[in-house]
Amino acid sequence: MPIKKYTLKNRLTTILWFIACIGFLLSLPIILGASGWLLFGLIILSLLLALLATGIARYFFKKPARYRFQWITWSLALLFLLSFVVAAPVYYLAGVTQMHPALVPQVTLTNGDKTIVFQGMQHVGIERFYKSVVYDLEDALSKGYVLYYEGVRPSTPEADTWLNRTVTGGTDLTTTYRLLGDVCGLQFQNDYFGLLAQDVRQHPQSHVVADVSTLELKNEYDRLMSTDVEFAQAMRQQEQEAVTSPPEVSHFITFLKKGSVRQRELAGIVCRGVMTMTLRHADEAQSDSQLDKVILDFRNGKLAEQLLAEPRDKIYITYGAKHLPGVFKLLHTADPRWHSVSIKWMRTVDEPENYMDKSPI
Repeated sequence: MPIKKYTLKNRLTTILWFIACIGFLLSLPIILGASGWLLFGLIILSLLLALLATGIARYFFKKPARYRFQWITWSLALLFLLSFVVAAPVYYLAGVTQMHPALVPQVTLTNGDKTIVFQGMQHVGIERFYKSVVYDLEDALSKGYVLYYEGVRPSTPEADTWLNRTVTGGTDLTTTYRLLGDVCGLQFQNDYFGLLAQDVRQHPQSHVVADVSTLELKNEYDRLMSTDVEFAQAMRQQEQEAVTSPPEVSHFITFLKKGSVRQRELAGIVCRGVMTMTLRHADEAQSDSQLDKVILDFRNGKLAEQLLAEPRDKIYITYGAKHLPGVFKLLHTADPRWHSVSIKWMRTVDEPENYMDKSPI
């Protein structure tokens, strides 16, 4: 009977060591891709922790024999464990991006008299998503649709600066999106909308920037600051946190851009995974940000007004996906006949086809 127990223990130990070795080998590409110094640091840390553990065991259990063997064994076990702990989040984030992707809707709405195609957008995404959207826009133009675009229009220098400070901490929005795209291995949507420039010049009446201006946003912000107590308190707290917070994320992004190709690839995996989780959470959770009253609700109201007043009966909108529920609610309130007749979902975050090729063509 004791022989069977000993044999079973050996078998289980062998299986565990085999699994640990596989985990370590899978971790190596991540660790070495990040830095060879990271592996060196993990080895040193494992040796020191194993030395401490075996020293404690030797002191309490009084087993000086095989001390060196135990130290080496524990060092290997800790190295395998620490390597897995370091690499596992990267594999997890890569899996999240592929298995639970971020999606945006393309919804067709109608009230019987007018048809609206609402294409949910994302400022930074994969190349094939934007190419698909541009193809749909060109097809819509050929069918007589008028195109409505998102894009807060610049106005006064004061209002422009206020928007950048309020939303991104001072960095220009376009610059922020481009930096984010560079790190994530993704593209910026404006690089693809430029493909419609020739049609914009030839048929300007078919292209409408339906968004508000920075001055309109600032005026609404100032109005809420004087009339909405909850909004004012939240904004003052946000301003205080901005003053005491460390430099914006753009500095960290700039640092990552200086890394090797492999380091940038790993940063891209992490960035896309975090973006996917953030976007999915934003879709599933009800936002409690007071700033949404300006960034979402106010702009939704202005867009709905334009859609209802538009004399043409076929409109194709490219707007942030988070605007869709609010705009539809406003349309339905104005005319209960508004309803959706079709919806399809499009993937916006994925592995880049070529990480180093950032051209939009």
